Amino acid sequence: MVQGALKRLVPGAEDRLISDLQWAGIQWDEGPLVGGPYGPYRQSERNEIYQRHARELLDSGNAYRCFCTTQTAGQGTKAYVTSGCYQNCASLPDAQAQEKAESEKQPFTIRLKLPSPQEAKQRTYSDLIYGKIKPLKRSPTALASAATSAEGSDNGGIDAADTILVKSDGTPTYHFANVIDDHLMKITHVIRGTEWLASTPLHYDLYHAFNWPTPTFAHVGLLVDENKAKLSKRNTDLALDVASMRDAHGVVPETLTNFLALLGWSNPTRDDVKDLNELIADFDLKLTKGNTMVRMEKLWYLQKQHVARSCAQASTTNNEDEKSSTRVRDLAVIIANEALKQYPELLTSKGWDNHKLQIYCSDILLADSKTYISAPQYVHRNRYFFLSPAAFALANKEEQEPQAASSSSSSSTFTASSNNDISSSSSSPSSSSSSSSSEEDLKTLAQTALESYMTQTSSLSLSPSPSPTPSSSNLENDNNNENPSTRTSHLERESAAMHDQLEASLKHSPPERRKALMKYLREKLSYGLPGPSMATVMVILGLREVCKRLGIEIKGTSASGA
Repeated sequence: MVQGALKRLVPGAEDRLISDLQWAGIQWDEGPLVGGPYGPYRQSERNEIYQRHARELLDSGNAYRCFCTTQTAGQGTKAYVTSGCYQNCASLPDAQAQEKAESEKQPFTIRLKLPSPQEAKQRTYSDLIYGKIKPLKRSPTALASAATSAEGSDNGGIDAADTILVKSDGTPTYHFANVIDDHLMKITHVIRGTEWLASTPLHYDLYHAFNWPTPTFAHVGLLVDENKAKLSKRNTDLALDVASMRDAHGVVPETLTNFLALLGWSNPTRDDVKDLNELIADFDLKLTKGNTMVRMEKLWYLQKQHVARSCAQASTTNNEDEKSSTRVRDLAVIIANEALKQYPELLTSKGWDNHKLQIYCSDILLADSKTYISAPQYVHRNRYFFLSPAAFALANKEEQEPQAASSSSSSSTFTASSNNDISSSSSSPSSSSSSSSSEEDLKTLAQTALESYMTQTSSLSLSPSPSPTPSSSNLENDNNNENPSTRTSHLERESAAMHDQLEASLKHSPPERRKALMKYLREKLSYGLPGPSMATVMVILGLREVCKRLGIEIKGTSASGA
C-alpha cells in the first residue's frame, strides 16, 4: 500500500521505493505493478472508499460532524493552538448536523465518538510484544473510562479529545485510512515501530466502531546508534538508504535483507547467515522488546559471508543457480569500475578493454571470495593484481609519507595467508635471500617450474592476453566464457598444474628451501601482500606478467612484452 495523500507525494519516491524493493528481492503479493483484488493501492486514489466508511460511522452513531474551528489560547510566547470540539457537536441531532453541512455549507471535520464509560472500562488493547497497552491519559478511551468515577458527570468537555477521522477538506487522517485499508486488504498482522504504540488503542477503537475483528499488533523497537540516539541523517558514518548501501558501499541484496531481519529479532537458529528464503523459513514473531542498537560490523561480516556463498554456488560445475552467477558477474563489474577509478591508466598499461578487465576481476573474486567487503576495500587489498612493481612502490610510498614522521626505520612486515604456500613475514623483496638459497637460485627454480608448466598444459592461464602467443592459442576462447563455474574449473585446473610444477622443482629440497621459494614468489609477485596461493596468483597474473615481475625470460614470451 502506497500511503499518503496526493499533496504529500514526493516526485519519484514511489518509483524509488519499488526499485529498492525489487533490488532487494522482496516481491509483494499484490499492489503497484502486480495488481490484485483490493486496489487501488494508493491512498490518494481511495478517497471515495474512505468517504463511504465515514458515512457508515455517521449513520451508526459512532462518529459525528464537528463544526468547531481551531482556536488560539494563551498569550505571547505561551500561546498555542487548540483544535478540540468546544461546542458539544456530538450532541447535535443528525438532521441538524446534516443541514449545517449540506445546506449551510459550513466546514466540518468528522470525529470518532467516545465509547461509553462502561465500554471504555471493559476494553483491552493487546500487543504481541508489549502485552497490555494502557491508553494515554488524554486519549478518548482513557477519558471515558475516567468519567465513570466523576460524580454527576455527563461527559461534558470529554469530547475535546475526540479524534478527527476526516479533515475539513475531505481528506482522511492517517489513522482512519490505515485501519480501513488494513481491514479491506485482509491484513492479519500489523508489525510496526514503537512510535505507533500510543496510537494503537485508537486503532482498536476504530475496529470496534466498525464492528470488525482486530488484527494482531506487534510493535518493534526503534533503531538507535551506539549513543542510543534514534538513527537520523546526522549519523554520517551510517548509510540510511538503499541507494547509499548499494552504490556507495557495494552491499549486495542478500546482505542487506539479512542484516535488517536480524535487527531486533531473536533468531531461533545458531547461524545468522541467511538468504531471503531461509529467513522466511526460520522467521517467527519472537521480537525483542526495546530499542535495537545498529552495529555496522555485523553488516560487513554478513557481506563477506554472502559474497563467499554466492561465489561458491556459482563455481559448482552443476550450478543451476543463475542468480549466483549473475551476482558474481555484477560484482566483477563493480570491482572493475573501482579498479579504473583508483588506477585510471590500468586499461592502457594492460592493453585490455573493459570486458577483459571484468573477466580478470571475476577470476580474482572467485579465487579470493572470502575477503570481499566493498569494492574500494577489495581493490586496495588486491592491488598487486592491478599495479606493476614500480607503480606499487610509488603508491606505497605515497600512503606511507603522511606517517613518515612517526614511523620507524625498520622495513614493513607482511603476513601472506594462502591455500598451498607458506604464510611468512618479510621485509623488502631484496631481503628474500637466505643462507641456504640465493635470489638467483630461487629465480632459477621459478623459471624451471614455469617452463615445465608451459610444456604440460595446453592453455597458458586464465589471464586476459592482448594477443595470442604460441603458448596461449586456447586462451582467447577461455576468456570469452564468462560462466563462473567454467572460470573456476579452469582456474582450479591451471592452479593445480602450476602447483605441481613448483613442487616438482623443489623435489628432494629441504623444507627451508620450499619456504624460501614461496616467500620469494610472494614478495616478487604480490609484493608481500596476503591473498590466494602463489600458484593461483601466477595463473591469474599470466605468464607475461609473472616473467616481468620475476625478471626472467621464457621461450614463447618476453619479460619486456606487453
